[in-house]
Amino acid sequence: MRKLFIWALAVISFVDIALLIFVQVKWIRDAFDVQKQQFDLMVNKSMVQVVSRLENQETVETFSQIRDELTKSGDTTLIKELMLPDHMAVDNYVPTPPSWDETPTSYTYNEQGYLNPDSKVDLISGDSLLFLREQTLYLSENANTRENLIITQPDFEENYRRLLANKKIYVEKVFNQIVRNEGRIEDRLSFQELDSAIRIEFADKGILLPYEFAVRTGNTRYTLNTKEFSPNTDFQRYSTLLFPHDIRTIPNFIVVYFPGRKDYLAQSVGLMAGTSLGLAMIILIISFITIYVIFKQKKLSEIKNDFINNMTHELKTPISTISLASQMLADKNLGPDRKNLDYISTLIQDESKRLGTQVERVLQMSILERGTMNLKIKPINLNELVEQAVEKTRIQVEQKQGRIDLQLEETIPVIYGDEVHLTNVVFNLMDNAIKYCHIEPIIQLSTKANNQWVNLRVQDNGIGIPKEHQKRIFDKFYRVPTGNIHDVKGFGIGLSYVKKVVEHHRGQIEIHSESGKGTIFDIHLPVNRKNTQ
Repeated sequence: MRKLFIWALAVISFVDIALLIFVQVKWIRDAFDVQKQQFDLMVNKSMVQVVSRLENQETVETFSQIRDELTKSGDTTLIKELMLPDHMAVDNYVPTPPSWDETPTSYTYNEQGYLNPDSKVDLISGDSLLFLREQTLYLSENANTRENLIITQPDFEENYRRLLANKKIYVEKVFNQIVRNEGRIEDRLSFQELDSAIRIEFADKGILLPYEFAVRTGNTRYTLNTKEFSPNTDFQRYSTLLFPHDIRTIPNFIVVYFPGRKDYLAQSVGLMAGTSLGLAMIILIISFITIYVIFKQKKLSEIKNDFINNMTHELKTPISTISLASQMLADKNLGPDRKNLDYISTLIQDESKRLGTQVERVLQMSILERGTMNLKIKPINLNELVEQAVEKTRIQVEQKQGRIDLQLEETIPVIYGDEVHLTNVVFNLMDNAIKYCHIEPIIQLSTKANNQWVNLRVQDNGIGIPKEHQKRIFDKFYRVPTGNIHDVKGFGIGLSYVKKVVEHHRGQIEIHSESGKGTIFDIHLPVNRKNTQ
């Protein structure tokens, strides 16, 4: 897979995710706006109902006040005529059975009823009860004859005029009283009445948020307010004209705001918004990880190819040398000269070691790729293991006119581990000390022990490792950048292998280094602990 194609795939993925997040954010904002509009609408409706409730309440109180005044003044006729209910309920109404008087020329129907003086009479509101005057018509000049026809016929026109006049008087009284009441808002309304009306209407609309309110008279004066009300708040305020039908007063407004309005609106869409954005972020993170893994795998693939190519070259050289040496031994023209035999045997031995080193690198590579490590645990004397690793690298150090200093504690406890892998750990650290030193290498190895740990320190005088790279030096295939040219052969697997071996032995490894001042590796291995990973 080409790098350009990977980059194109990454760009397309991130653009799609960005558009998805944009759509989600816009949807969340639209949902928030809709929720806000619905909330504002319900609050405004509630405020209108509050005003209507208070105005109706004041009107009812005014009617009651006028009725009480008329009652006290003794003018009960007007009250009776105007405020009678639609019908009258009587608990003791005793009708008389109808009687029919039949004559050859006329029929008379009589129905009579009377009220017991002790009867209870209730006025039931709803309709109007009019007391109508009875009119009697006579069929003859003699009212006492049986030919009389009695018809009760109301004088509607006269009664209507009288009722209309009384209503006009009453309405004028009510109107004058209402106009007289248009004074200070504190005299017309109490805090408890206003708070109760607001609470009832808000609860009826399902608004249960804490609120603050006040009555504003004009533009600056606030009264009938709650304790926490502030006229200079930044919260969204709702204002409604109080007593909108007043004639001659300064307008009063009910002002209400909700301190928790924004939090309430956010919570109303918070679950869906959080879920939506959370899923979008998960997709974004997965995309980042996917692209990162693709690039990393591509890099690993390139490193593997380079490793195989270089390893093939490295293996060909010792194999060719050993093949040449074997041909020399088979050459009959080569005399039995001891010097020639020593030279050939030394050549074969060196190339065999070189070949073994390359094979060991292949083994380390496979271990890192596999991710698991099979350890052959046995008792190990760390001092002896260090001395064996030193012997493998002594020639390389001497070729660069360097030296190896050993400071091994004599009474070192026995540790349990894999001898081959631990030897490779010491060898890799010493090999790095030799490769990354531009002067005569001086390598110091020391061991110390306590009741819990055996400590191995490998110190060199090489080029050192900058602090910003020390956290990554144990990553697989990571090499500290030294510019455009790598003049030191390597594949970035040595230190990664070292750390993996130490961790499988339940140990720890630390690094102390400064650029240009060498490097110190401290390895801590547990004493007498067989349960290694």
